[in-house]
Amino acid sequence: MKISLEWLREYVDYPGTPQELSRIYTDIGFPVEDLQQIGNDWMLDVEITSNRPDCLGHIGLARELAAAAGATFKMPAVDFPETATQDVSQLTAVDNQAPDLCNRYTARVIEDVTVAPSPDWMIRRLETIGLRGISNVVDITNYVLMEIGQPLHSFDFDKLNEHRIVVRRAKPGEQMETIDHTKVELNDNMLVIADATEPVALAGVMGGLPSEVTDSTKNILLESAHFNPLSIRSTSRALTVSSEASFCFERNVDIEMTEWASRRATALLVELTGGKVAPGLIDSWPVKHPAPPITLRLGRVKTLLGIDIPTERVLNILSQLQLQPQLDKATATITCTAPSWRKDLRREVDLIEETIRIEGYNTIPTEHDIQITVKTQDNFQRACGLVTAALNGCGYFETVNVSFLDENTWQPFVAENFQPVRVKDAARKANNALRPTLLPSLLTVRKRNQDAGNDRCDLYELSAVHQPGDNRSGVSEAIKLALLTDSDFRELRGVIEATVKSLDKNALLTCKPAELPWAEKGTGAELVINGQAIGYAGKAAAEIIKLFDLEQDLALAEIDFEPLTNLQSESYQIKPLTRYPSVTRDLSLVLAEDISWQQIDNTISELDLPDLQELTFVDIYRGKGVEAGCKSLTLSMVFRNPEQTLTHEEVDGYQEKILKALGENLNAQLRA
Repeated sequence: MKISLEWLREYVDYPGTPQELSRIYTDIGFPVEDLQQIGNDWMLDVEITSNRPDCLGHIGLARELAAAAGATFKMPAVDFPETATQDVSQLTAVDNQAPDLCNRYTARVIEDVTVAPSPDWMIRRLETIGLRGISNVVDITNYVLMEIGQPLHSFDFDKLNEHRIVVRRAKPGEQMETIDHTKVELNDNMLVIADATEPVALAGVMGGLPSEVTDSTKNILLESAHFNPLSIRSTSRALTVSSEASFCFERNVDIEMTEWASRRATALLVELTGGKVAPGLIDSWPVKHPAPPITLRLGRVKTLLGIDIPTERVLNILSQLQLQPQLDKATATITCTAPSWRKDLRREVDLIEETIRIEGYNTIPTEHDIQITVKTQDNFQRACGLVTAALNGCGYFETVNVSFLDENTWQPFVAENFQPVRVKDAARKANNALRPTLLPSLLTVRKRNQDAGNDRCDLYELSAVHQPGDNRSGVSEAIKLALLTDSDFRELRGVIEATVKSLDKNALLTCKPAELPWAEKGTGAELVINGQAIGYAGKAAAEIIKLFDLEQDLALAEIDFEPLTNLQSESYQIKPLTRYPSVTRDLSLVLAEDISWQQIDNTISELDLPDLQELTFVDIYRGKGVEAGCKSLTLSMVFRNPEQTLTHEEVDGYQEKILKALGENLNAQLRA
């Protein structure tokens, strides 16, 4: 926002230098990016944040300067005679057909204007801030815009069909030509200002060529309005047409100053064009929203800022900001009413911020030594660190994905009638479902790596999933750990076991057969730790591989993370490595098809053989040589004694005990 120092001093009696002014604005939150002397004037380029549209004009910045410097602020006079013979209501009418997009629309008619060059003082001020003079009528609307931040528009009244205004949505395919000779095609999401037959302006963006003010213009209809910021922004972006007016409207101008800006421009039109004002004002203002009171607790000021600011000083600052403070000594509170141009003030903390902004942030003392309390890790943070370290150590790579899925990617992983949580976002029509599972995201990442030529991928993701819930928001969130590997299920189980052991060395991971919608038949497993189900794993079904256009088999797992956070490693003893060799024996057993590995493991464990160091599953065979309804299962056993070398006779004794127990309990036979 470029301002003129000469112009600014019309509203505030500030005698300081431009450099001092620059420092003041910077201190109260409006950094000055450039300072230049132009003739006898100075130009300051002030940065205005998007929440302060009231400062997109000299008057707004003058208010801030008056509050910060303790100077006197004054508004310019807006008086003018209404000398035309007919009332404005007899000359024109405003039909606001889109009150949701046009919150207020005012219109005045000024007759018998003389279009001519603007006076030198106005041209000088406009040129100081980078605007060129065009004509007195156009320059006046630009002048008021840069004065108060309210865009205005002057229509050639005689060019309006039936001399009336219709505020409406554009019709699909409707066209118009703007004053910069740009031809645009409109749609019904765009707001236009029309006469009785056609659009004459893009509301809040730019005027139309047919109603443009020219040197021959004699009568003017002056528009001052308030438009929906989102509507203006979407129209401007869609048509790639922007202006100073659209810049202001997008940031939400002050609806209550709309009529004042109209009076200010009308007074200047009378003064500089000799026009005659039609009595009255057409003001379409469907809904008014009074500002609610804001209460400030004086004790909260010190709590939040850490310093004492006297009550009288707080009242003085709030008064200078025109917040109408009312002190209640009994409750030690101040009640304020924000002026119409300060829509950014809504809460107690906003008033505290305003107080310290004007008082000065440099009044808050600094300390050379500060104390920092280090918070210890909670179970969740500890588990995250250990799990990610374990998986990284196993060669897995972490992925981070968006939380939305396409319709066809999540359906194969859930029950048939499942409905996911969706977001009500018009921009997300194709992928508006929040993830009920992490597995589709990992499969999508695997496809990208496949396309990039990466032959082997071991991936994991630790993130939240969302499902319909009974809480107040209707959404249940849970943290899940998902894994994907190009290897087989046994290797995936080994990785999960290593991950679990990183949390608790004594935790026992077991697998139970389970039918999963996404797993190949007979490969799905429920993962259980110490008797508690924590998730599922399995080999991806052919339909899943085809859906994601993958070229290799995959093993997948998804685990509830909360049970993992509750695992705690107890103290354990570390024994030295034995110097004596181990003896490995493999057994191929013929068993009934329904006998699980867990039953075999439990049967052998119950024997409590002191030198059995390791028992592992090797393979399953079905086919020639094995009768129907049975399977051949191969297991491997490692025997070792920490104090001596085992003899083959001792190992044979252990093997005989194992075969006997398996035969008696599971009817297992040693395969020939």
